[in-house]
Amino acid sequence: MNCGPGLATPTLRGISPEQYHSFRSLQEVFLSDNPIPNFDLGLALDNYVYGHPYPIETESVIQLLATVPSSILAAMALDFSFTPIVKLPMEERIKRLQEWKHSSLGLKRGVYAILRQISFFLLSSDKEYQKFVGYIQ
Repeated sequence: MNCGPGLATPTLRGISPEQYHSFRSLQEVFLSDNPIPNFDLGLALDNYVYGHPYPIETESVIQLLATVPSSILAAMALDFSFTPIVKLPMEERIKRLQEWKHSSLGLKRGVYAILRQISFFLLSSDKEYQKFVGYIQ
């Protein structure tokens, strides 16, 4: 696996361990100020993909996007690097994603925006977050 040694992986039903760790690495950047202490972006992605009662087109797209942070091929294509995002220290991960955000290349900006939007969508779908903001009792 591309995500680094010693990382515990919970039981997953809809995504791979690599996809789980990819989204956990994004959580550390995109949701660093998350008010829900036990929120797990990897598990939220797994529940989202597994929880649909019928196959949806976006499921395969989301699973493909979930591999981007751990993909050496994506690192080479987007950053001319052999080190995927999940293997970078936190500061370097933030720096690389900020470079994507401000890149003149539309593909980098697009992947950044989509991954960030998926992360916030998954957080906003969490029941604890909905309670926190007062949507539900």
